Parts: sequence; C-alpha cells; structure tokens
Amino acid sequence: MQNSIKHLLMLSATFLAACTNTMSGSNSRVDFDSHLLLAEISREKQEFQQAAGHYLTASLMVEDPGLARLTTELAQQLGLNEIGTQAAQRWQELRPDDTNVHQYLGVFKLRANDREGAFEEFKVFVNEAENTATALARSIELLANEADEQSTTYILAALVELHPGIAEGHYGLARLSMRANNFSAAMANAERAAILKPNWVEAQLLYARTLLIAGRTEDGLSLAKRLIEKDTSLGVRLEYAELLLSAGNSMEAKKLLDAVLIDNPGLPKAVRALAFLTLTQNELEESKGHFNALRSDAQYRNEAFYYLGRIAELEEQYLQAMRSYSRVTEGNNAVEAQLRAARLLYANLDDQEGALQYLREFGIANQSYNSEMLAGQSEILVQLDRKDDAMQLLTGALENNPDDETLQSAQIQIQLIRTQDAIDEGKHGIASRILGRALYNYPTDTSLRYAQALLYQEQNRFRRAAATLESLVNDHPDDARLLNALGYLLTDQMDRHVEAQGYLQKALATEPDNPAIIDSMGWVLFKLEEYKEALDYLERAFEMFPDPEVAAHIVDVQWALGNKEQAQEIFQKSLEQHPDSPHLQELGQRLVP
Repeated sequence: MQNSIKHLLMLSATFLAACTNTMSGSNSRVDFDSHLLLAEISREKQEFQQAAGHYLTASLMVEDPGLARLTTELAQQLGLNEIGTQAAQRWQELRPDDTNVHQYLGVFKLRANDREGAFEEFKVFVNEAENTATALARSIELLANEADEQSTTYILAALVELHPGIAEGHYGLARLSMRANNFSAAMANAERAAILKPNWVEAQLLYARTLLIAGRTEDGLSLAKRLIEKDTSLGVRLEYAELLLSAGNSMEAKKLLDAVLIDNPGLPKAVRALAFLTLTQNELEESKGHFNALRSDAQYRNEAFYYLGRIAELEEQYLQAMRSYSRVTEGNNAVEAQLRAARLLYANLDDQEGALQYLREFGIANQSYNSEMLAGQSEILVQLDRKDDAMQLLTGALENNPDDETLQSAQIQIQLIRTQDAIDEGKHGIASRILGRALYNYPTDTSLRYAQALLYQEQNRFRRAAATLESLVNDHPDDARLLNALGYLLTDQMDRHVEAQGYLQKALATEPDNPAIIDSMGWVLFKLEEYKEALDYLERAFEMFPDPEVAAHIVDVQWALGNKEQAQEIFQKSLEQHPDSPHLQELGQRLVP
C-alpha cells in the first residue's frame, strides 16, 4: 500500500504548473504554492494524513479535477474518509460527467455505514461504464479491501443481480462470500461464473475450491485434475497442489510440488507450500529448511521468520524463537510474533520486566504497531496484578491518541477484569463505581453494558438488568448471546415466560446448535409447564455440554413429570461430579430429601 501512496503523492511539475494556470491573483498563487510545499514536506516525512489535508486545500483553490482526483484516491487508500469525501465532491463538481468518482463516493459512504447510499454510487459507476465487466471487477477490487464484510457482500450481490450475465461479477461475489464464510453462496456464484466463462481457468479453479469446502472433495479434485490435464501452466499446477493439500492428500501434493521445483528451482510459492506441508506433518527439520530458504524473498521474509520462531518454540529453543520473532517487523504476523516473544520472556525465561521492555522498545522502533505493543504491556501488567499501572499506561497513551480503538479496547478489558474482581469479592459498590467510570468514557460499548446487566443481576436488581439487556437487544437485534441472556433472565427471575420464549426462539434461529440457548429454551418450556418438550431440549443441551446447571434443570423437569427416582439418580450422579455447584446445592435443599 505504501508504494501506491507514494506514487499518488509524486505529482509531476508539469501537472502542478497546469493547476496554477487556473488561478488568478498573486495571493491565491502564494497560498496554493504554500499548501503544495507543505504537502510535499509532509510526504517526505511520511506524514500522509497531513499531506492529504494540504492537497485537499490546494484542490479547492484550483479548477482542476486531476488534483481533486489524486487527493480522492490518496484519501481512499489512507482511510481518510472526511478528506476523501470533500475531495470526491470537488472532483464531481468540476467533472460531473466523470462516472469514476462514484466508486470512491461509494467507498466513503460504505465506511460511514450508509450501505444503501454506497450501493447507489456503485450502481451509477457500473451502469454508466463503457465496459460493465471491467467496472464490476474494479468495484470488487475496492470492496474486497473494506472491513464490513456483510455490507460489501450485500452491495456486490445487488450489483450482480442487476447484471447476472457477467462472469466477473459472480466470480467476485464468490470470493467475497468465501471471505464471509457464506460457502453456499460462494459455490453457487463460482459455479455460475464457470458456466458463463467455461474457458476462464481462475473461475473453474475457484469452483473446484468451493466444492472442496462444501465437502464434495472428489468432485473438486476431479475438476481441478481435468483443468491441469488441459493447462499445465505453473499457476494451475500450484493451485492444484493447494487443493490437494486442502483435501489432505499431502503425498500427491508433495509429488506435484517437487516436480514444480525441478522445473522451477527455488520458486518461492512452491517452497512456501512445501514449508507448510512439512510443518503440518511435523517434519520440522525439512520445514525449517524451506522457511530458511524463504528468508531472502522480500514477499515471504516476515512470514518465514514467524514460522521459524514457531518451530523453535516447538523445539523449546526459546532464545532462537525470540531472535526469529524479533525479525518480523511487518505483515499479518508482526503483532503476534512480538506478543509471543514477550510471552516467552515472561513465562519461559521468567523475565517479566524484560517482557515489558521488549514490547516497549519494539513499539518505539515500529510506531505503526505501538498501540498493539502498549496493549500487550497492559496485559502483562494485569497478569502481574499491576492493574493500576496498566490503566495509567493506557490512559497516558490515549491522551495522545484519544480515538485509538486498540488502546480503548485494552482499557475496557482492564475495567471489565477489575469489575469482575470486585464482584468475586462481594464488593458490588466498588464494581458499580468501576463500571460507571468506564461507561462514562465508553457509553455505547456492548461489553461494558452487558457487564452492567450482569452486575444488576448480582444485586438482584432484575428490572434494571432486564432494561439494560432490552436496550442492548434493540441495538443488536441479531446477537444470539444477548437474546439468550434476556430471555433466560425474563423466565428465570421475572415470570415473563411468553416474552422470554420469543427472544429465545430468535436466538435459537440464529444459533441453532448453541447448547446454552437450547438449555434456556428447555427452561422456559419448563416454566410454561410443557415438560416433555422441555426435557427434549434439556437432554439435547446436556449431551452437547454436560454442565451442572443443565443437569439441575433436567432434574427439575423429571421431578415435575413424576419421575422422582430418575431425578434423584441424575442429581446424585451430577453432585458427585460437581460437588461445589451452587445450582445442584440449591436443588438439593429444594427437592431432594
């Protein structure tokens, strides 16, 4: 990403000169030149947000859509949505006939949680493009980089519905659906893309992969094998090797990869596949050799050092593991590598202060990961029972970066831990004060509000607990955990059984195999005196999760059905296994002589 950003920022002297021709007045010229100069200075310092701000100001001073477009593209890549929206609006104002602006407006509206508005922008971009397939492919490229998987999939699905005969759309939707773990939609769209373009190898291979994921392993491998018989290109052979690995056919995959390396000695992608294959087979020495070979390849260097660290950990070579982890300075594994190194210092080398110092120094040297390193330090301080020090560390960091979500999340977690500690000690007043301060700073945080509801229950303030949970359910109507918590509270403590059943039915529709929800449904049916149906649910829940509370519920139902001997047998067996269970102890006082 950094290379593309730098490319966008390198505005040519010819372009800037063309911009100045659209201005009049010496003061305007001076102001314009000043902002461009400040932007260039910020760029050299890699202060890209400041650079984008100065470019935006400059773009508003000249009637040149090119500068507005460059500012828009830069802001989109940097995630500067406010600057990007203003720049895109300026671009649109100067070039209302240029439909390219709509794709960027779509991204900015998506990031502002305006799903429908985003869809309308992308629809204009695709519908008015000279080449619909190309426009769809470009839309997919932009949407695939956005974090809101549900909304991006929704937008692309709506675009594909408008243009059902374009293979590129179905291909992109299949990929997004796989990312969102919607494998049925992925397979349907991959198959459609393969049908629409039968000679498009990438689409055929994607369809083969979705077949594997759907459990149709033989069909997927058979399709891939037919493709490799027709197309022996390197890319197809490597994809087939990955499919074989996914299917667990490691021997055949290894043969294919070895053959690829004979034809292409040292090919990084093949070496990488062999490195992971041998790692999963616990052939650590061979895997280590492959990962060592990848250290010289810029694309895989950080990943190679990370897995060399993991292998060293498995071999209990902790200092070697730390040396490898310390070399992972970029990529998806960078944070995990440093946290693992700190844990080795903390737990295996008994150097707690060294662990804190390690994370502190890495964060200072690698500012893009500093927040994660501060969060890691706070976690260690909590483990050392230095919660006040952890809070002080995060509070100080948040003073400089008040909107940092990583730091906010770490601070919230500490407040939740402190709250639970106070509850465990029976100090409900202290717990309430801790939560109150946390909610003052983060009034909309779901975890804190849920903890507040649980605290109210501990205090037997059931109406307040229910009101808090109802507010949470209104904000998150599809959250099965919240629906279950509310439903169980309403039936267990407040005799609002019919209302509770409605919440639990919705929770169960969302997560039909969740034993906690199944238990709650059984309990509300017991309260409604539908004992036989209640027993079916509770026994199913107990089979999935043999918890003493579920066992207590089964005893209650069996007792209500008149099966007292069976109830006592279940009770005695459960009590032997869980003698300290408060649910069984209460049950013994209430029912069992």
